[in-house]
Amino acid sequence: MKVKDNILVVDDDQDFQTIIGQILEKKGYKVSNVPSGEAALALLENSFFNVAILDISLPDIDGTELLSHILELHPEIIAIMLTGHSSVKNAVLSLNRGAFSYLEKPLDPDNLLTIIKRGIEKQQLVFENRQLISELERHNRITNTLLSVSQAVAQSLDLQKIIDSALEKVAECTGLEAIFIYLRDKDKLKFKGHHGLTPRAMANMPRELVATSGVFTNLLEQSGPFIVKDLLKAEEPELTFLKNFGFRSFAGVPLTILGENIGVLGIATDFTQSFSPNNLELLTGVGREIAIAVKNAQLYEDASSARALRELDTMRTEFLANVSHELRTPLAVIKGSANSLLQPDVIFDEQTRREFIMSIDRDADTLSRLVDDLLMISRLEANALEVKKKQHKISEVIANIEDRLDKLTIKHHLKIEIPHNIPPVYFDEVRIGEVLTNLVENAVKFSDDNTNITIKAELKNKEVIVTVADEGIGVPLELQQKVFERFFQGEGRKTGRRKGTGLGLAICQGIVQAHGGKIWVESKPNEGAKFQFSLPLNQRG
Repeated sequence: MKVKDNILVVDDDQDFQTIIGQILEKKGYKVSNVPSGEAALALLENSFFNVAILDISLPDIDGTELLSHILELHPEIIAIMLTGHSSVKNAVLSLNRGAFSYLEKPLDPDNLLTIIKRGIEKQQLVFENRQLISELERHNRITNTLLSVSQAVAQSLDLQKIIDSALEKVAECTGLEAIFIYLRDKDKLKFKGHHGLTPRAMANMPRELVATSGVFTNLLEQSGPFIVKDLLKAEEPELTFLKNFGFRSFAGVPLTILGENIGVLGIATDFTQSFSPNNLELLTGVGREIAIAVKNAQLYEDASSARALRELDTMRTEFLANVSHELRTPLAVIKGSANSLLQPDVIFDEQTRREFIMSIDRDADTLSRLVDDLLMISRLEANALEVKKKQHKISEVIANIEDRLDKLTIKHHLKIEIPHNIPPVYFDEVRIGEVLTNLVENAVKFSDDNTNITIKAELKNKEVIVTVADEGIGVPLELQQKVFERFFQGEGRKTGRRKGTGLGLAICQGIVQAHGGKIWVESKPNEGAKFQFSLPLNQRG
């Protein structure tokens, strides 16, 4: 049920209050009437109104002065000034002080209703804009923290430097009081680094733990976080040193990569902390980034091919540069649009405001997609991707994402050729939709405008084979395996296409493999590319 918009009428004319109240309530508004400025301010102290209709001549205060007080309390309120005596001076003063409109009595009800509707529409745009900015800032904080940790651990392949720089960066980005890491070494957990622990706390901290029992061992054996809200009530002996040195809450997450828990990231606060789902999601993401870097460092120590490792490091560095660029581009648009909308001395027409809001919304979606890609690649590498299989037809998935695909291919010709006899398959509809979206977006990047992009499906050897074909530059034979590696960036994208992060095809491969299928590309230079993936029939989960 739609919540009624609230309107406050401030006028000492009781007959006017009755009439205007009936008109507004008949149109679905909730109306409150008060006869004075004092009563209006008392009501506004504890209540919000979408619109305030103010008589300029009140018994206890001038209407324009009341207007200033109201806007101090609620800057978003739509204020409409009324007068029984026309005055250019009062009109100018009212509008300069922030009134949305200035009307003369007797009122034209239709005109008043039109102004109220227009004012509430403007108000809703402001609220939507603030909500979008708030959501953007939340996504931005998560992305910036993950990016900062990634940049910190990418600076070196020395294990201790990686741990020290990662912990320092996590503390800097989150403000956490104490952070530490234990790494698995055969049947033991060994302390490897900390940030924020005092020398006395360090002296009492166990350097080695037997990886057979206890809270840290339990963390190694589970995929999720472990939380102690109040350390004073904790019975775990491994956490005694934290309790004895003034810490009050603890959270631990496993350091996980490719399904293997290689260590534990622990954090402590000096106050009782309820860790929110967003906090835990961020900590888990940070743990995965650290785990990847630690594993890379361990592989580096054992690797015989320095060249392969240098290539991986170069690709990762380029990936971080690309992510930074992908962040800055939409952020600049959002910041510019938001600043324009919040200018107090500029009044934009409805169409211009809509364009600003649409621009913010579009680039917020881009940022959200980037965050999703970063979190998705972490889940895939940690073998933690959740796949919810149900029976679907490929044609149903395409129908559900058709608007998204149409936007991607607005300068191309999208053709969908799915025979009616293709049987249903067990898969996660959302995940396979992501695969198709990524493959179509990849086709757009590497093919000319006004060329065809075709989605096909066929039944072959108890599998449904889905194909996304383009008429672009193609993929050389020597790169047809490499394009599915994370961070890989192909050459030859068309002018004006964003470079991206090099994660799209790696994500596609991870999702398809999680369904028991395979993904590959068939191509000849300058004859386009056909990206294909298989989904087994009758594989329920």
